[in-house]
Amino acid sequence: MKKCILTLALGMFCAAGFAQDYVVVNQGTTQHKYLLKEVTAINHTADAVSIVQGEDVYPYQVATVDSITFVNSQDDVMPDNPFDPYMPIYDGDTPPNIEGIYRCSPDNLVYDSTGGFYPGDTFIDALFHFYNQDMVNNTVDYKGAYVDSDGTTSTDLTSLESYVTGSGNNFTVFFSVTATTYGETLGCSYDIVTKEAYAVSGTVGENGISNLYWGFAFLEKSDDPDNMLVPVGTIRVFKDGDGWSEKTTWPSVNLNKGNVDHTLPIPTAVAK
Repeated sequence: MKKCILTLALGMFCAAGFAQDYVVVNQGTTQHKYLLKEVTAINHTADAVSIVQGEDVYPYQVATVDSITFVNSQDDVMPDNPFDPYMPIYDGDTPPNIEGIYRCSPDNLVYDSTGGFYPGDTFIDALFHFYNQDMVNNTVDYKGAYVDSDGTTSTDLTSLESYVTGSGNNFTVFFSVTATTYGETLGCSYDIVTKEAYAVSGTVGENGISNLYWGFAFLEKSDDPDNMLVPVGTIRVFKDGDGWSEKTTWPSVNLNKGNVDHTLPIPTAVAK
């Protein structure tokens, strides 16, 4: 069975204003530490993983790697699986084809590490678009958005080469996203750039996904003058409240700019 190291899917996307954190490759009692802002990519194949710093590449055999973790300046370590036990994680190297656009609605909270919201609270819908799935290497590309009831979107999320595990019709996708959320202070608009680790699990059906769960670990963010978004380190997990995430189409409404009074909070929002 293919060895799955969850944090390989996090990827490296650095932006101005992010914390001076580290990527650590753990091999038993040995740790190899790389400054996050200098890491441009983590490349992964079935047999090897490599840390890329500019033109320098540091390869490791997957069989010898226990995990890859993030360590901040206070030496806090991101767990290998921050979503356990709040959502199912399906192991296996024969996942189903998950290509399509799916809408998690209603988007109900399962867990919030900040304590600002409570299980059962409803958030703006989450849209997941999986495409270009590679059934040999178990990778898939992703883009997503948070969609309000009127079809407007407030956050643009993208990721390439997400990693898919599972068997039969059950799957879990691990990936990182770079996200841009739009805000406005005193008439001046700004973009908050974030990095988040994501997981999505469910059971593929003919026209949708049943029992869809998804979660994020908030890894980094650029300047957030209005404190619109949750603190770095936040973990939230959600599920489709009616148990069925139907296939849909991508919204035709342009991405919103500036603060918008949504009827429901976006998943990364702080509690008001």
